[in-house]
Amino acid sequence: MGHAHSSSSNGSSLVQNGHDEKTKEKVEKLFRQNNRTNRSRSLDNRTQEKLPNRPVGSSHSARFPKTRHIPIPTQGPRKSEDGPNGSISGLTRDDKRIIETCWFKCSQKQLRKCSCDMFWDILHTDEEILRLFRLDHVSPNRLKENEYFKSHASNLALVLNLVVTNLQDNFEQAQDALQALGYQHLHLIDRTHFQSMYWDIFTDCFERNPPPSFKKGAEREVWSRMILFIMGQMKTGYQRAIQEEKCERLSVPLLM
Repeated sequence: MGHAHSSSSNGSSLVQNGHDEKTKEKVEKLFRQNNRTNRSRSLDNRTQEKLPNRPVGSSHSARFPKTRHIPIPTQGPRKSEDGPNGSISGLTRDDKRIIETCWFKCSQKQLRKCSCDMFWDILHTDEEILRLFRLDHVSPNRLKENEYFKSHASNLALVLNLVVTNLQDNFEQAQDALQALGYQHLHLIDRTHFQSMYWDIFTDCFERNPPPSFKKGAEREVWSRMILFIMGQMKTGYQRAIQEEKCERLSVPLLM
């Protein structure tokens, strides 16, 4: 009987591992496809041999030079829906244009600093998060030098770059990537359960640490809306992972 129960448990584990591998593969594929420009590569601290030369579309940085004027939406009622994807993202075409323009006005150094500030802020909001990322043993004044910290900060920059560069032309791709990332957070690091309140912490830390070109006015507002979209999609993936895990547990027969 014990052997039969073990077999059922192993079967459930195999199913879960299959889901995890597919999700991981999907995220990695989307990160690789986001290798559009030298900017994308410079934001990635991972070894360069892992990054294939497979661009997606043309360079946005050429389309949005640093000296370009940022169009400010005209006054009047704001339309959330702007095409089939506007109602999902909460961003209008003008919003997306502002986001891209502001993003590419920033230097690579500024974007890396921004992602480090975000991750630093996240880690110091709750001690449990420091433990979750296994960084509670690192001295605060050495944290930003830690390779594990730099790797995660780099991932934040890559996620933001993926969203910014795909909002207009490859919206579904960005949406899939964010949901897949949220799916992975159900068992983040050694299957430690990820607490739902962390989404609020992430949202707050992302919103209050924008790149320099998003610091005021309309630019700051569209940054906040983009962050809400990102967190909303990741939470969708996270909730799907919870439901799938519940279904898998219920499908395993209880053997006495």
